[in-house]
Amino acid sequence: MNELQTIVETVINQQKSVLSPSTFDSRKNYLYHLVEHGERIGITKPCQKLYDSYAARAKTKDLHFFIHHTIRLVDREADTRAYTPKGILYNEPELPTVEESDAVFRNLSFPINNEDVDVGHLIIRASKEMEYLCLTESTTGQYKKAWRELFCFMYTNDSTIFSKEAVDAFLKKSFNNLQNGNLREWKWKIHRRSICILLEVASKGKFEWKMFRSKKVGCSNDLIEELRCQYTAYLKTMNLENKTIMLHDYTFRTIIEEGGFQDLDDLANLSTEQVQEMLKGLSKRLCINSRGTIYPIVRQIMAYFYKNGYIPNDCSGMVLTPVYKHMHLRPYVSPSDEDKIYNVLDNSPLRNRAMMRLALRLGLRDTDVCNLRFSQIDWNTDRITIEQEKTGVSLILPLLEDVGNAIMDYIIDERPTVDKAYPYVFVRMQAPYTKLSSMYMVCSKIFDSADVSTVNKKSRGVHVCRYTLIHKLLKAKVPHQVITDALGHTSKESDKPYISMEESMLRECPLDFSLIGQKYWKEGAAND
Repeated sequence: MNELQTIVETVINQQKSVLSPSTFDSRKNYLYHLVEHGERIGITKPCQKLYDSYAARAKTKDLHFFIHHTIRLVDREADTRAYTPKGILYNEPELPTVEESDAVFRNLSFPINNEDVDVGHLIIRASKEMEYLCLTESTTGQYKKAWRELFCFMYTNDSTIFSKEAVDAFLKKSFNNLQNGNLREWKWKIHRRSICILLEVASKGKFEWKMFRSKKVGCSNDLIEELRCQYTAYLKTMNLENKTIMLHDYTFRTIIEEGGFQDLDDLANLSTEQVQEMLKGLSKRLCINSRGTIYPIVRQIMAYFYKNGYIPNDCSGMVLTPVYKHMHLRPYVSPSDEDKIYNVLDNSPLRNRAMMRLALRLGLRDTDVCNLRFSQIDWNTDRITIEQEKTGVSLILPLLEDVGNAIMDYIIDERPTVDKAYPYVFVRMQAPYTKLSSMYMVCSKIFDSADVSTVNKKSRGVHVCRYTLIHKLLKAKVPHQVITDALGHTSKESDKPYISMEESMLRECPLDFSLIGQKYWKEGAAND
């Protein structure tokens, strides 16, 4: 009797005592079929190849269930730790209970360094630490699934003892699957974030919500990487904002990549032809708006290279910023399309409905809607008093009935329960319940759902709502000073871009075609 037959007989004896006679006969037949299948393909011991070949026979749902359950029984008895065709273990290891994990950590201190702690206990601890965020069941399930995949990965590698090396190996495997197209990007991000959470719990014993950002990849050559660090350190001495420094850093690494610079000698031998090729490569990667932002930074970096002796010639003069004509016509939504938006809002979440009404009816900017505070709404006098984020100037607007009702409906029926001292009206729909940084996605999704097309140019930003209000006021012959006050502008110069929306007045501006081609002379000039 070979090894496969021996294990199958053991499984049959185990199943006989727990199954009814009819179910047992069916289970026994499938187990014997597995042995016969193994003999046909020349396999006499349980293994992944045998299971894959036998599982391929499952053509119907019923057959799939019976065959996979048969394999699962044999795999558990043989401890072969085999995977289903979908890449899941037939017999996943059991995670420890909450009581078992609490007992383990009762006598441990953090960070965990040389202690032999099972990663399953850390997973249970991380799950408990995440509870205060009140995440949705589906989101919590995604994190738990990622941790279970890590647990199974370590289990199949014969050790579930926590180590930074094992966790990194799992993350590397996930990244390779992403690169090969076997893993979707959103799932890779869940894997990466779940690992970050687990590592923080292993280090501190607790988890505090934050934005996780992937570490930037430096330059491949050590000397060029050192030069990059020197350049970013130089930028910090100029008291630039972090976002600006990050943009310079991105541009630096892009230059090195597009120029094909492997070391400092390549920089020292930089030719004008290489600069041209580098700029061509950049132009393919960037849209014309981005070129207007990146090219001046390229010019600064080239000047820095020359000033510090890394390149032989000052090539900064070769980098010309592209010039393009701005579109002065402001986009807005026609009355019929505005009706479509309101129809979509009727079936939208209450938060989105209230935010969009603030933008459409009062013309508030994106940042002013997101930063709206309870203290700025006077329900007794029906007024909203805000200090504009862009200008710092106070603005008093009427709290229109439909706007006020929409805000109140959101506060009463939909707004999550947060700290009573939290001042902002609109918060995220998922934990952590903090204020939104932008409502662009809210606005653009509603525009897409309503299938509206903006007049003058394609746009999906919140400013379209502001322009739409202005267009309606101009069409209603509202005085410009009233519009200026309603928008919260501090200067009449700020109103100039909106003049293009006053179509009836613009029609009176063009010159008569009869004047084209006629010659005029200055007074006193000789008439030929």
